[in-house]
Amino acid sequence: MKKQKGFTLLEVLIVVVIAVSVAAFAVPAYQKTQDRNRYLAAQGVLIDFGNGVRTLQAEVDFQFPWTTRNVTSSLQTTSLDEDAEITRSNASTALFARKYAAPIPFDLSNSYKGYYFSFCPENVASSGNCCQGNKDVVVCMYDSKYKSRPTKGQYYGAVYLKDGTIQRISK
Repeated sequence: MKKQKGFTLLEVLIVVVIAVSVAAFAVPAYQKTQDRNRYLAAQGVLIDFGNGVRTLQAEVDFQFPWTTRNVTSSLQTTSLDEDAEITRSNASTALFARKYAAPIPFDLSNSYKGYYFSFCPENVASSGNCCQGNKDVVVCMYDSKYKSRPTKGQYYGAVYLKDGTIQRISK
């Protein structure tokens, strides 16, 4: 009798079941790690942005910002001269033109790694965007696509407070 080479159908099925089981645990864990890394990268931008806003607030004699406002790439692409006087009308663009904050590397949808950034009004509790109705929030970030992620809103966003701390906000 001649010896058969290869695997039996049962052996192949066992290997397939093991591979599928490993993938069932590995894929969600990988997606959670990706979510966390996206969040931490965006949080680094939030810290720089918050520090820039606080520095600008210390140098001007008017309330900035006075309303909740989304940060978009158009604020960063300005012809404002670095030495221009900062006024209420140009303070948002001066923040980037005068290098108080590094330019945020936005994608085409004005988000960075899926996160949107907002100014929160100085000394006013605003519930707009992600300001959380807290007058101590300087700037904030939020991810509008959090619901479809495996982390279920755990990395929804964060706020940068006047004292320089970051607090996670979840949905």
